[in-house]
Amino acid sequence: MVNQPNDINPLVSVVMPAYKAAYLKEALQSLQDQTYRPLELVICDDCRTDEVRAVVDEYRGILDFPVHYSYNETRLHESKNLAKCVSLASGEYLKFLYDDDVLHPECVERMVDAMRERPGIELVSSRRRRIDDQGRQLPDILATALPFVEDALVDGIGLTSFLAEHTVNFIGEPSTVLCRREAVAAFGDQVMALNGVPIRWVGDLALYVKLLQKGDLAFLSAPLVDFRVSREQFSQLGRDKPGIGDKGHQDFRQAVRDLGWYIEGGDQLVGVSPLHREQAPERVDLLAALRQAHALSEMTERFDEWLVARKPSPIQRRLIDEHLRANGLGVHIDVLLPVGGDSAALQATLDSLAAAAELYPNVSVTLLGAQAQAVDSGLRLRHQPVGGDGLAAAVNEALRSSTAHWVVLAGAGDLFTASGLMVAGLELMGAGGCRAVSTDLVLRGEDGREGPAMRPDFNLDLLISFPTSQARHCLFNREAILEMGGFDGEYPRALELDLLLRLVEQGGLDGLAHLSEPLLSTAAPSLQANPDEERTLQRHLAARGYGQARVQSHLPGRYHIDYGHAAQPPVSILIVLRDQLAAVQRCVMSLLEHTAYPNYEILLVDNASENPATRQWLEGVEQMAAERVRVLRSGEPLADARLKNLAAAHARGDYLLLLRPEAAVFQGDWLGELVNQAQRPEVGIVGARTVDGEGRITHAGLVLGLRGIAGHAFIGEDMNATGYMNRLQVAQNYSAVSDGCLMIRKALFDELGGLDEGDFAERGADVDLCLRTGASGYLIVWTPHATLLHNQALEAEPTELQDAFYARWLPRLARDPAYNPNFSLVRARGGFVLTDTQLTFRPLAWQPLPTVLAHFADTFGCGHYRVIQPFLAQREQGLIEGVVTHGLLHVADLERFSPDVVLLQRQIGDERLDAMRRMKAFSRAFKVYELDDYLPNLPLKNQHREHMPKDILRSLRRGLGYVDRFVVSTEALAEAFSDLHPDIRVAYNRLAPGWWGGLQPSQRRRSAKPRVGWAGGVSHTGDLELIADVVKELANEVEWVFFGMCPEQIRPYVHEFHSGLPIHLYPAKLASLDLDLALAPLEDNLFNQCKSNLRLLEYGACGFPVVCSDNRAYAGDLPATRVKNRFRDWVEAIRMHLDDLDATARMGDSLREKVRSDWMLQGDNLQAWHRAWQPD
Repeated sequence: MVNQPNDINPLVSVVMPAYKAAYLKEALQSLQDQTYRPLELVICDDCRTDEVRAVVDEYRGILDFPVHYSYNETRLHESKNLAKCVSLASGEYLKFLYDDDVLHPECVERMVDAMRERPGIELVSSRRRRIDDQGRQLPDILATALPFVEDALVDGIGLTSFLAEHTVNFIGEPSTVLCRREAVAAFGDQVMALNGVPIRWVGDLALYVKLLQKGDLAFLSAPLVDFRVSREQFSQLGRDKPGIGDKGHQDFRQAVRDLGWYIEGGDQLVGVSPLHREQAPERVDLLAALRQAHALSEMTERFDEWLVARKPSPIQRRLIDEHLRANGLGVHIDVLLPVGGDSAALQATLDSLAAAAELYPNVSVTLLGAQAQAVDSGLRLRHQPVGGDGLAAAVNEALRSSTAHWVVLAGAGDLFTASGLMVAGLELMGAGGCRAVSTDLVLRGEDGREGPAMRPDFNLDLLISFPTSQARHCLFNREAILEMGGFDGEYPRALELDLLLRLVEQGGLDGLAHLSEPLLSTAAPSLQANPDEERTLQRHLAARGYGQARVQSHLPGRYHIDYGHAAQPPVSILIVLRDQLAAVQRCVMSLLEHTAYPNYEILLVDNASENPATRQWLEGVEQMAAERVRVLRSGEPLADARLKNLAAAHARGDYLLLLRPEAAVFQGDWLGELVNQAQRPEVGIVGARTVDGEGRITHAGLVLGLRGIAGHAFIGEDMNATGYMNRLQVAQNYSAVSDGCLMIRKALFDELGGLDEGDFAERGADVDLCLRTGASGYLIVWTPHATLLHNQALEAEPTELQDAFYARWLPRLARDPAYNPNFSLVRARGGFVLTDTQLTFRPLAWQPLPTVLAHFADTFGCGHYRVIQPFLAQREQGLIEGVVTHGLLHVADLERFSPDVVLLQRQIGDERLDAMRRMKAFSRAFKVYELDDYLPNLPLKNQHREHMPKDILRSLRRGLGYVDRFVVSTEALAEAFSDLHPDIRVAYNRLAPGWWGGLQPSQRRRSAKPRVGWAGGVSHTGDLELIADVVKELANEVEWVFFGMCPEQIRPYVHEFHSGLPIHLYPAKLASLDLDLALAPLEDNLFNQCKSNLRLLEYGACGFPVVCSDNRAYAGDLPATRVKNRFRDWVEAIRMHLDDLDATARMGDSLREKVRSDWMLQGDNLQAWHRAWQPD
């Protein structure tokens, strides 16, 4: 740290528009820790209490640079407060720092260096890390992904235009940037406005684009700022409300256009060059770069945490142990382990097996080596000598002498995951008829970093094309192997591949399964030529009847199979068009010029084109290329599926190729490659690779359920990219391919009845055809060796189309065998990104407990009391399994998870209601709606009122029509809603013992005057107005203490005010107030009459005596003083307690005893909650 001012360096003014103090100390300390000087701090205080001032005063003696503090008498809010800060600054540069963010020590120094690196830089930013309330790093989102490989200089004009099209703020929040003071000062109080229009929610972008019109952005790739995502933030509250910021985005985009800063008709590519060396700018698709970077970060970021989380809970472990004991300890798995020459690697493997055996004991190890090894493991070990006849013979001998049900080959240095063997053993207990099982793996790079290798289900073509990715570390049924004669020593470097291929030859694909759980961590294989693989592949193909097949390897370890078919059957290429003259001309001309395969015809199907030029061209091309081209004409517009079916009926070829008119051919052997696959009798459909004019993938197979019906795998990736696990480089089986280029045998097309002209007449018929083909037992093959040009505009899938697909194919859409359940269906456009491990790690395969999917509405009080805490308590007591989450699952994800119960708290708004409609239509789960407030009658002064739909009763009625039960918190609420649902149950609010059961006893009479107070959330304006005059009246008799909210009118009379805290800190903080008397005023209205007694329970858990409104919500046998909502009654009741503080204290003790004995979330109370959530 530089402690002395540096006169050579320019002054940097750090400006802070503060409005809260929760994390201010961390922000100021990070400023003191900067390596740069000279600095000054300008802080303008928008907080309505003295909390910010107190922290600043504390730090004046710590900070070694000037601090200029100004209090805003009237709240200015972010934009004007920031402008005021700027007006008070005097430095050459401005560094913004908000009150809850943190600068890394070198942040200012590196940003100033970058600003001075080159002329023309107007704005400097860096990568930032997202952190939570506790300072823990959060995963990247799209806007925080790193789109550049090094420090970059980004063209300001092009970036402005890009941001007007895509308001993805990768530049960062204000705390991440540094700029010149004079440039910002010139904007006056319009810092976050454009063209006179205040820009909400993305006001920082408004500032940035004004600067970018004058110069460029220097973007530093190192993370130099921690941006806090906190429940304290006003902006975060807004982000949590769907659609709340849409108008701000729209205003921003429109203002940039109105100012003429948007490049109309441009490609929205942005010039980017290295910051620290001279190089011509490269035109970069920033959105694609961000998406690719985000996908990579999602795949690898925090993978260790993802993997560590895959361990059974204590309750799960108890149930698993009981299940194993009841079933003969489960299947016996023997690990066949060649010892090798590295004793440390061998010991590491054995240690990992010993740890795995703690969860699944029915494991043994056979050490394969010339001599027995002296090892320490605690495992069941035996030794099998390896003689001159090689490893395969030794393995086969071990198989014959073993009593294991299943075996797996591993290597010294492989590390078994904690739960992999356990999950495998539990699943294999019910796997009768299964012969071999592949599992997921963890691959280790040379640098020690680990990444997931998530395999698809058994994929014949992927096994043949890329054996290394599929054949290693499979579990084999010992008896099935012995029936096959064991491993074949003729292929020592391909033992598992050869065995899998022989299993296919013997029994087809039956009994070949996949387990979606990482079994072990192994060194990432080096891809190199393997003659044993090639020889056994050649043998296998001959055994399947492809005697003339050729195994070609243009890439090490990856194979391109020419099946050696003698025939060249005729192909009919079907192209449907309607006035797409330029596109279809290019398509047909490229077909005729570049297609090397000789035996094809082109059927142009004119869907009633209206353009005379189109009709004229069709007549001309038909005459010019009559031997190749025929034209079929429809006199009226028909549905796409109908036209293709009609064309298929007129086709002369043995094979049909559905081709979009936007496609173009540039590769001579494309059609031959498709026919090469299509002639295989086991293959039903073949799809090609397509790319756009920029060389980016537009089709590489479809993933079922990905962001809807089916999404394009790897879309947007470079055509030379390898793809996840090299899948862009090799032929493989998919569940569906697109009719952008789709080949099918005509006889099979006819047998299946062609394309569906009903539900999928205009769209989706290709996916439906593929699924029907797969259901008939045929393979769908995608090959990268047939590549076409196809610029595909992806349109949103209509709801009606999705619903039709879900009704017919939902189980298949949710469980695509070409994908992996550990991959998300929503997080990445092109797929292959890990999903939440909570949704996929479900070790209780036999389902001994009901599975609950609980959706909370918020993470404040009601979300915890009504959903999160009851859920966690039931799970910890072994009553349920499941997941608690805020976001609703998409239809396919819901089907994947297949809960027994779905709990929905306060779901309102059209988007949420439509999701509930789909739940009712497509989920078999028992559905429960949860509500603890009378939403149709929110008090006028309740701050949540403005966010409620005006037709809230209609929304509730509609939502409740989709559920099986309605659970509320009070009898009064049940009565108020009695006409909305036939099955309403009451589940009373209870206190979680972990939060409320062990609170330290409050200290009484700790102050000179009695401490009297109130605690609660920010929605109680009307309630607190009831006692405003009471507060003033007793200001000289008591110390008033308020926690969470304090109206301005009584603030001068309040001795202590404590801001709200994260909910998990609330109980201890409440208890620490040491109140001699607590107040619980409630306005007398239907909303409050329907509320619960939760406030009394919380006060009671702390031992506070209570005076409360005489309201139905607080009726019952809890000891408290109940008063009418009259000034005199409140004052008299409070003074009564003040006159006898001993009796008052005893009342608090009685309340605490009552709460702890009758109102905790445990025992019968917890069972009542369980019954409320479960079907009768």
